[in-house]
Amino acid sequence: MAECGKIIEKMNELAPESLAFGWDNVGLMVGDRKKEIKKILFALDCYEEVIDEAIQHNADMIVTHHPFIFGKIKNLDYDLPLTKKIVKAIKNDIAVYSAHTNLDIAKGGTNSVLFERLSLQREEPFAISEGSEIGKVGFLKEEVTFKDFIDFVKKELKAEYVTVNGEMNKKIHKIALCTGSGGEFISEAINKGCDCYITGDIKYHDAQKAFENGLCLIDATHYLTEVIVLDCLCEYIRKSFSDVECVISRFNGQTLHIM
Repeated sequence: MAECGKIIEKMNELAPESLAFGWDNVGLMVGDRKKEIKKILFALDCYEEVIDEAIQHNADMIVTHHPFIFGKIKNLDYDLPLTKKIVKAIKNDIAVYSAHTNLDIAKGGTNSVLFERLSLQREEPFAISEGSEIGKVGFLKEEVTFKDFIDFVKKELKAEYVTVNGEMNKKIHKIALCTGSGGEFISEAINKGCDCYITGDIKYHDAQKAFENGLCLIDATHYLTEVIVLDCLCEYIRKSFSDVECVISRFNGQTLHIM
């Protein structure tokens, strides 16, 4: 066992809460820092199904990437989905901790994990947002066609599909990436001379801009570009607290589907 506060301290060593963007909400969302934690469930989002999963597995704590509580709470109406989740977590004495943009920025966080998963080399900075570096630029070991790179990305992210934009036979070598939602940084990828940009939540006019500038795009979805960090978080905490059981949620939070 370990105190909730000690686990939070360890998470802060990896992704300091001070790194988070000003609009973000990170840290302990619900719970007692002094609570003894025996089991942690890691998930990208804290759906009610994830809380039910924690209850089923007797987990004392849930660690998520996306904030459990994000916007202002004006009331605690029990008919509202967020209130239901908050009440269920409190009633079952489950602590909920979230590390969001601080984990995106941190070395070893979401962007680092995607960079390593895609076997990129020669890491370079990508974009600046609110004074912090976000995303990464890297290089493939050797040039490949855009079509072959798409297949590689799908394999590494276990994606049934990705949305792409660009010439299939174009040679790809220099890659930019930003996990989650990074459409706002397409200009940076163009200006840095990247051949391809991988992110999620790309909008129509962003894709049009990339196409007109010869930048290939892979929208690998917000979910799949980030969910891969859970294995690393689980292993990170497990190494530090050998008597705390760490498990990854089996709930599929990818709610968008192509039929």
